Amino acid sequence: MTVHDIYELVDRVAPFRLQEEYDNAGLIVGAMDDPVHGILLCLDVTRETVSEADDRGADLILSHHPAIFKPIRRLDTVLQASVLAAIRHGFALLAAHTNFDASPGGLNAFLVEKMGLTDVHVLQPRPAACLYKVVTFAPPEFRDVVLDAMFAAGAGRAGSYSHASFHTSGMGGFLPERGAHPFAGEPGRLASVHEDRIETIAAEADLPAVLDALRHAHPYEEPAIDVFHEHLSTCGTAGMGHAGNLPAPMSSAELTAYVKAFFGVPVVGVIGRLPETVRRIALCSGAGSSVIPAVRPSGAEVLISGDITYHTALEVSQSGGCVMLVDHYSTERFFAPAMEDALRRSSPDAELPPLYQSAKEYQPLTYF
Repeated sequence: MTVHDIYELVDRVAPFRLQEEYDNAGLIVGAMDDPVHGILLCLDVTRETVSEADDRGADLILSHHPAIFKPIRRLDTVLQASVLAAIRHGFALLAAHTNFDASPGGLNAFLVEKMGLTDVHVLQPRPAACLYKVVTFAPPEFRDVVLDAMFAAGAGRAGSYSHASFHTSGMGGFLPERGAHPFAGEPGRLASVHEDRIETIAAEADLPAVLDALRHAHPYEEPAIDVFHEHLSTCGTAGMGHAGNLPAPMSSAELTAYVKAFFGVPVVGVIGRLPETVRRIALCSGAGSSVIPAVRPSGAEVLISGDITYHTALEVSQSGGCVMLVDHYSTERFFAPAMEDALRRSSPDAELPPLYQSAKEYQPLTYF
């Protein structure tokens, strides 16, 4: 398999269009046509994980946090030591960050399943992508040629599905005028030909490339193309965070002990006051400040997250809310098993390269 093949598989389980605007998920180092013989799954790209990939024979590192997050002007031998090491080894670096956080089968979905939550809902649903229906007409023998070109440019993606399309047969008519070079018929004579009506969808970001691919693949000199804006409601299956009912109501002490054991931490922080009995919780791995407004409407009594900003914490405590803080690393250290589970579920018959869950990751925070 190639890096492109793996990119497509990751895009299937965690569509890159779901990433936040500030994010840098996707291919960071390497080329799409590079061969892949093994994949190391890890939270962070560090000197240790690069060395581990080399030891295990992996030539692609698939991480949660992008190895390059913000724009940089130069590669510093200390700050970007891991990236430089990956380049020296000829490794490709691919990241699935906020797109995996927000995907229906992503990190947060994995966590709530392992925690045994029921009646689970996305805490902060993502608005549906702005989609367009693209319609054209082509000779039946060119139908698949045109569709394949549009699919390669990004068309036909709907949720967890790809290559979505519709076609039907009919008769088309046109009159080529003087100077035209028609694929069928001749100038000055009314033509009637068999055609297939072809329909597919394209996200707003992909639309220019899809239309360009359509025109290049179409045999007609002037193909008829219709573009319709699709008005879709909010997508309830994708978004940040989840809310769900605990397997059984827990006292504040029971919940604290349960969270410590599940995330493997010796202590947790609490912002606000824990209710005496907790029945429903919200969960947002990593940074959770952005989902705070959605917690109370979800019916959750407590939000469990990796970290929130100081001023958000102050607002929570003043407004009567409650957040239980684990730490950023501990809420996201499940990335490797979550990603492997997602890839295998989505591609049960695919011959995947060996997937290695990193054993060299470490917690940068020390508890005393």
